[in-house]
Parts: sequence; C-alpha cells; structure tokens
Amino acid sequence: MAIAGVTMVTKQVLDGASSIHDYGTRIRNGALTITDAIERCFAEIEKRNDELNIVTRCLHERAEKRAKVLEEELNSGSDRGLMHGVPIAVKDIFAISGHSPSAGSCSPIRFGNQESTVIKKLEASGAIILGVLNLDEFAAGGTGSNAWYGRCKNPLDRRRMTGGSSSGSAAAVSAGFCLATIGSDAGGSIRIPAAFCGVCGLKPTYGRVSRFGSIPRTWSMDCIGPLTTNIEDLGIALEAISGHDVHDTTSVPENDFTWRVREIDDVPRIGYLAQITDYGEDYSHYGKVLESLEQAGYQLKIKDLHKLDTYTEYHQRIVKSEAAAFHRAVLEEEVSNVSIETQDVLKPGGQILAIDYLQALTQRDSLLAEFLDQVLNDVDVLVLPVSYEEAPVYESGATKDADLINQEFARASIFTRFVNFLGLPAVSLPVSIGSAGMPTAVQLIARPFDELRMLNIALQMESLFAD
Repeated sequence: MAIAGVTMVTKQVLDGASSIHDYGTRIRNGALTITDAIERCFAEIEKRNDELNIVTRCLHERAEKRAKVLEEELNSGSDRGLMHGVPIAVKDIFAISGHSPSAGSCSPIRFGNQESTVIKKLEASGAIILGVLNLDEFAAGGTGSNAWYGRCKNPLDRRRMTGGSSSGSAAAVSAGFCLATIGSDAGGSIRIPAAFCGVCGLKPTYGRVSRFGSIPRTWSMDCIGPLTTNIEDLGIALEAISGHDVHDTTSVPENDFTWRVREIDDVPRIGYLAQITDYGEDYSHYGKVLESLEQAGYQLKIKDLHKLDTYTEYHQRIVKSEAAAFHRAVLEEEVSNVSIETQDVLKPGGQILAIDYLQALTQRDSLLAEFLDQVLNDVDVLVLPVSYEEAPVYESGATKDADLINQEFARASIFTRFVNFLGLPAVSLPVSIGSAGMPTAVQLIARPFDELRMLNIALQMESLFAD
C-alpha cells in the first residue's frame, strides 16, 4: 500500500524532483537551477518551520555561496556526481565550519572544533547543507521533545511524536524541506523517527561511517546514517559519507561503499518472528507484511531472538555508562543547564559498575558470532517491526519520572537496541498506513557490511508495498 502524501511537499517545492535522481536530471537538463532549488527549500522552511519546529538554525548565506559555486561547476562541465547540488540538512551534533553543534542543549559542551568528517565528505560530494536540525537533548530521548528548543512536530500529524533522537532529521525529509538528512542512531534514533514520519532511514554497520567531529551518545555503538524519501537515495547518501577515517579509531579500514541497483536473481530469504504477540504490542501490520512477502514468493524462515533481553541489557549498560562519562562535567555542575528530564536519563549511568560495563563490551564479539550463526545463518535479512505500529500522540505537559521515561523508551525500542549492540546494519522501510492514518514500517537487518544486498532487497520490497 502506497503512503499517500509523504513526499508530496518535496515534489511541490522542487518541481517534481522527489528523489536525488530526479533532482539531478532536472538541474542537468536546465529545468531547475541549483540556486533556485536552494531558495525554494529555504522558502518552504520559512513558511512552515514555525509550526513544525524542525530546523533550529538555517545556514542560509553559506548554502547560497555553495549553490553558486556548484552551479558554476556544473555549467563548466565539472560534475561531482549524484550528490552535486543536493539540498540536505543535518542533526545538530556535527562540527561544521562556522557552526559549533549544540546537541540540543544550552549547556556548554567540551568538544573539539575540527570539522566533522561526514560534513567534509558531504560537501566534497557536492551536497549543500541548508541548516541544522532539532533533536532530543544530548540525543538522550525518544520523543522529539526538547526543553530548550521546543518539541519537533510530526509533519504528518502535529499531535504525534516524531520519535527521537533524530527527530528533526526524519521530520525535515517528511516535510519536504530537503531531499536528504543525516542523523545518528545509538539504539533506534534514525529508524524510529523514520518509521513515525513515513520516510526511509538507514543505520549502517558500526565502523562504516566516521564519527569524527560529532558529539556521541555512545562511542561504542553510535552510527551515523542518512534519511530520505526512498531506498535508492539512502544508498546514494551512504556512498557519499562512508569510508575509513584515520581520525576515528572505530572506523573500519577498506569499508568504502559503492551504491548500485542490482537485480536480485535468487529469491530473497527472510527471517521473521512467529510469536510476535509475546512482545506485548499490537504488531498487526507486521503480520500483513509477512503475508505480502510470502504471496510475492519470498522464502520465509522462522527465527527466535531468545537472547534479546541479554542484548538489550548489555546495550543499556554501555550507552548509559558512556553517556554519563562523556557528559560528566556538565552533569556534576552545581547549577546545571541540562534539563531535568535529560539528567534523569543520563545520571544513572554513573552508578553502573565498571565490571558490568566491561562484561557487556567484552561479550559483544562472541554474542555477534552466535547471532550470525543461529539467526542470520540461512537468511539474507531479518525483518522485524521498528517500534509502535504508528506514531503515538504526544502528551503535552505530562510530568514523568525517570523510571517511567525509561520504561517508555524500552517499549518503543525493543527491536532496535539490540541491532546497535551487535553492530549490524538495518534499514527502516514504510510499508502501509495504519488504523490511525499514520505510516507503519518494518526494518530489515543484515550481516555486518552487507548494506548493498540489504538495500537492494529493501528496494524490491519498496516496489511491492507501493503497488
């Protein structure tokens, strides 16, 4: 079932250019100029951002200068490739020349000012950064609500959550402010907002994309990735930002990614959970997706995530410990500028014993090997729900203690956190419209560094669910 209206604004703003390929065709045949396209994006942001609260800072002058340079290059025959002149925006965690990231906080962050590798790669590819995007403070949240910058609203229904922490990254694409955005994912922070806002989101393999020059949520599991309106654009954007970086010790050598659409000759093998009701939510859309895949001829194989609780527990030990360590200085200030909600999320990490943190870290490799051998051994991808079936309505003014916040985060991310713990790649794909009129989605999870096949299977599924 196609998701009507999700990309409609993008088509209106850029005259039919609803994808990077479409946009590239139009700027190369003269139907649209890069400078005009950038101004149209800014005009749409100016028109709608006050109500949606997606962009926290426009880099207007910087983008205009870049557009003129890139337009001159194109006119003189110098073409940087598919990302040439593409309007994008980024989560406000990246160091950019002339802009220090806020990470959604009013608290000063002790952070180097060297420009992010991802930003350098994007600009080298020809992308134009329009501005920086709203997020949960310190990326430590899942609602899109921010005490300092205000709540980022879902463009499909302003009453509903965008998800987080890459709230603005998903909402900006959904609203048509730009063709692609960059977010980060430490436990579902790209995939959940993508699902709630009806767009596509990619969490790459850990080590695929450099994190140098970005403020971490957790340095042991953070992944930087793109959000777009379609699967092919994810591949194009991933190619632009991936590759080894000597400045990032977790960056894996020889991991350059080249996107290409491939014909899948063999029938994709899909792993799935049979007893989905055991996880306590209404996942009726998931069953319908599996039925559609089976009818389309996909091979379905039942899988069991019997160690899901262990993966999740270890994930939480790591993310909480590392976040508390990174933000320790501002958390321990006598008068803190960190919101109470964020303090409640971060401070418990300081109470986790070093022996428990190290146990989680040291068991990752053996647990990953076991997962590959038992779950992904005879399938190409594992298909799971992303989060709640549809984006929940945001409860404004609701006061919640730390325990309730943690419980809600856990429910929303039951199928996403373990992917980060194991370092696997995953992509969120919109598949239908739910009973409340909002998008539903599934995620495809693959072996480490198998993004190309995973994305091509997702591309095939995208066509199936668009019929």
